[in-house]
Formats: sequence, C-alpha cells, structure tokens
Amino acid sequence: MSGRSPAARAADPGPLPDPAARRRPGADPDPPGHGAPVAGHGAPVAGHGGGGRLDPGARARAALRAGRIAAATAGGLALGKLVAGQLGHSMAVTASAVDSLTDLFASSANALAIQLAHAAPDRSHPFGHAKIETLATAGQGLLIGGSGVYLLVEGVRRLLAPEPLRLAAVTLGAMAAAALVTTALVAYLGRVAARTGSTAIQADAVHYRTDIAANIAVFAGVAVTYATGFTRVDGVLSIAVAVYILASAGSLLRLGVRDLIDTSAPEDRVRAIEAALDAMRAAGEILGYHALRTRVAGHTLFVDVHIELPGDLRLARAHARSDRARDAILAVEPDAEVLVHIDVERDEPA
Repeated sequence: MSGRSPAARAADPGPLPDPAARRRPGADPDPPGHGAPVAGHGAPVAGHGGGGRLDPGARARAALRAGRIAAATAGGLALGKLVAGQLGHSMAVTASAVDSLTDLFASSANALAIQLAHAAPDRSHPFGHAKIETLATAGQGLLIGGSGVYLLVEGVRRLLAPEPLRLAAVTLGAMAAAALVTTALVAYLGRVAARTGSTAIQADAVHYRTDIAANIAVFAGVAVTYATGFTRVDGVLSIAVAVYILASAGSLLRLGVRDLIDTSAPEDRVRAIEAALDAMRAAGEILGYHALRTRVAGHTLFVDVHIELPGDLRLARAHARSDRARDAILAVEPDAEVLVHIDVERDEPA
C-alpha cells in the first residue's frame, strides 16, 4: 500500500473483494460493481502506519532470525565483559556482564517462543499460539528483574567494601565496544519489530536499548575511577545499573501482562477500523455497527463487530455485506482475525 495514514486508507480502502467468489455455486450474488479481490491473509501486504508489514510466513522467519541474532550477540557481549570485569577487578563491568548473560537467556527463550507462537492453530488451541510470545515477554521481565536485584545487592557490597581497579585499557575498551555493538543491535531489532509486529522482538529492543545507557554509564564511571582513584564510584555505578535494569523489567512486565489480560488495541488502530466501517455506512452498504471489540494476542489482533442490515435483505446478500465489512477491516489491519456478526438494524445485544 501507499504511505497514507490508516484513517485515510480506511476512509477510501479501494476495491474490495466480491464475496461471490468465495460462496458455493448457485448462491445469489450481491449487486455487481464491488470491485476485484484484494490480497488476503496469505499475500504480502503493507501494514498500518505505512511501515510495510511482511506476510505471515516471512514475518515469522524474520522474527525468529532476529531472536537468534540477539541471543548470539548477548552471549558474545556477556563473555567479553565478564573477562574484562574479572581482569580489571571492576564490579560495575562484571554487573554489566551478568546483565548480558540474562539477555542471552531471555533472547534464547524469545526465539523459541516466536517459533512456537507462529505454529498453526490446532484442536487444543483453535485461536492459535500467539500468547506464547506474550508470555515470553512477561517471563523476560521477571528474569531481568531477578538480575537487577542481584546487581543491587552486589553494588551495595562493593560500595561498602571498595576494591582498586586494574587494566584500564581492557575494561574501558570492552565497555566502549559493548555500547557500539548494542547500538547496532537495537537499530536492527527496532526495524524487525516494526515489520513483524512481534512483541517478543519489541521487548528485546526495549531492554537492549537500556543496555546502551548502562554501558555508557559504566564506561564513564570506570574512567572517572581510574582518573581520580575514588573506588566507590564502581559500587555506585553497580547500584545505578541495577535500578535501571529493574525499571526496564517493570516495563516488560507491563507489556506482557497487557496482552495476557486481553487489552484492547491502541486507540489509533481502533479509530482506523471505525473509519473503515463508517465509510461503508456512508456508502449505504450497512446501516450502522455496534459492539466493536478488539484484543491483542502477541502478533495477532482479534476484531469482533456487529453490523446492522435491513431486515428484508436476503441471507446470501447479507452474508456478502458481512464479507465486505470484514475485508474493509483487513484493508487497514491485514494481520487481524475478524469476526463480523449480522444484526437486523438496531438489534442491540441484551
């Protein structure tokens, strides 16, 4: 699609599919002139916001690849910082290594969750497995929170019993390299999250973004310690990194819990859906709509809406109108699972 806003695309979604092509032979078609079919669930489509979403298969592969790259990067960073921290006797650098080690486990779990979340629905999970990814996001928050508590305790201990630092070039070089590598990783994860809609990759990008600031802070603090000989700076930095990690863990927990409790889609996405339905009402294809509900589960948006049609409309034509309402919503939310109910005019549910 073009770079138009979701609301603009909703107001004029372009040609919608003729539902007669999907009905059994012999069913009465709706009046002609409704246009040619558009891409459905399995075709590459552009996403909301003009970001250019991938088709489901490519989205799953891209998210899984990003998760594996994040895990491998975290492993390398953890090893490098751990060696530098031990050689330089820096608790702040060692604390940063522990943070990277938790990143390794979290990103590995994310990669597995992404693979499972994109599995096809089955008898036990007819709505799919998208919430596995959300559960991994919440679990990642708990894991990072645990590492933050550990670093907080160690930082207090080092503040009370400081030790002199050694090998300035090793520790400072390791932290500078870590900051540069993490910056590149965050940029990559941000692009993948925007194109795939993966909450797990979004969570990875969030906590690696906090790592950038933490790495820079540790670099600056260790440099000050070497320059001034004030060894308690190392302990203060460890505590600061721990607090920062705990704040990041809290944001990931909120992100995971939000989807686990079936929170509605963001307001801008709901407005785009409403605009698509308003366009159908203005064109006279539906009399109105009500009971619009949305919920987010991992990478999937579920939409449920009641449309109002004349009571004397034939069943085949009413079904065709509901198909077009669904396709209008898919025009602005290509990855959504949409359920449209048919009501007679203002037949509000009890």
